[in-house]
Amino acid sequence: MQPLRSVLMALVDRPDVAAVVVVSDDGLVVESHLPTDLDAEELAALATSAGRAITALGEAARCGELAQAAIECSRGTLVLQRLPSGATLLVLAAEAGDLGALLYDLRRHAPALVSLL
Repeated sequence: MQPLRSVLMALVDRPDVAAVVVVSDDGLVVESHLPTDLDAEELAALATSAGRAITALGEAARCGELAQAAIECSRGTLVLQRLPSGATLLVLAAEAGDLGALLYDLRRHAPALVSLL
């Protein structure tokens, strides 16, 4: 898992990223880099449930499966990026960051993360 950890550390070093978790389809934490006050297992389970609900919504609207979702909350933005391997990358965006650039880079580099899982 060392190469994946390195990539996640590089993501967290970006000014637009506060934390990251890679989640399996079963809701298990594959790898994470989070502040100590956040629970990786809880985030993984909830991200999996949210991803399934968003996929169901997309299919009902005839838009297809989840590829990427940005969820704006009252104190921050969460990004779910579906990886081609079936895992999901959950990114907690930093408040001061450029969300547009982050979304673009996550979509563009998602296929490269698959080789690290």
